[in-house]
Amino acid sequence: MEYNIVFTGVGGQGVLLASQVIGNAAFEADENVRIGEVHGMSQRGGSVIAHVRFGDDVYGPMVPVGKADVIVALEPMEALRYAEYLKEDGTMVVNFNSEDPLPVQEGQAEYPDEERLAEQLESFGELVRVDADALAEEAGNRIVSNSVMLGVLQAVEGFPLDEDGVLDTLKAQVPADALEPNLKAFELGKGEIDSDQTAPVDAM
Repeated sequence: MEYNIVFTGVGGQGVLLASQVIGNAAFEADENVRIGEVHGMSQRGGSVIAHVRFGDDVYGPMVPVGKADVIVALEPMEALRYAEYLKEDGTMVVNFNSEDPLPVQEGQAEYPDEERLAEQLESFGELVRVDADALAEEAGNRIVSNSVMLGVLQAVEGFPLDEDGVLDTLKAQVPADALEPNLKAFELGKGEIDSDQTAPVDAM
């Protein structure tokens, strides 16, 4: 068994924490784990990508292009930037809340239309659209959108890690005073997918 995940977003969205939670959960489940270094700029607004690979025979830390079982994107343009990593029958879980890059903020470019962007993403594989920011606010803190996305990932068909193991690693890595909204965010995210069905195209 080999399972490959690409996490992406922009600095400040918790991409690294999400990847560490899954990597540690896989390690605690006695899987062979490799976590690729985070590329891009970690400061707020910079593009970030992290690779998590686990299974019986996983050697390199970087997910090969076209081999990701799931892409978890906390920002839709970042999903498109790294969509080539998704395998043919893979799933892309995307938080459809944009973080305008600097050229857009300065009026030098326009952010793509949301529906056109969704159409482009759907051409790569199955797309799960999530309003993670709204669910994070419902959980009590907008910054826990990464935990929303972990909950959605947990419910994606074929995801091999046990939920209790993922939650245990989440609890171990989140400060005690922030634990409650993170756990609620995880449950809200998990509820975006019907566990008896394949991930829906639109979970918004």
